[in-house]
Amino acid sequence: MKDHFPEEPFGCRCGCGLDAFDPAMRQVLNEVRADLGIPLIINCGCRCEEHNASLPNAAPNSAHLRGPDGLCHAVDIKCLWDVTRGRLLEALQKRGIRRFEASNLHLHADNSPFHPRPVLAAVVFREG
Repeated sequence: MKDHFPEEPFGCRCGCGLDAFDPAMRQVLNEVRADLGIPLIINCGCRCEEHNASLPNAAPNSAHLRGPDGLCHAVDIKCLWDVTRGRLLEALQKRGIRRFEASNLHLHADNSPFHPRPVLAAVVFREG
């Protein structure tokens, strides 16, 4: 299968070099991208502990952090439209993903075996 994410968008955004994204989740995202035929813009993949602590809405035990297996299991996909969010949610569920957080800016999805599942949460972020 084609890798739709050749630029490695899953590394920590702070520049620390952490890039330990779960290959199984990456495969799911490639399958979803191929099935939907639309680009998936990754807002966030891995986070180091320092970067995670600097974010106002980040959970201290976030699935974006390395788990006991050394991998980050979460991704935030830019998603501004309800129709796209619904299609993404359905395609990810079809592939066994059961942990989601939907906001007006993104869809968080993760396959963390170290966090409770399933979960679906909805939040609204204010810009500015």
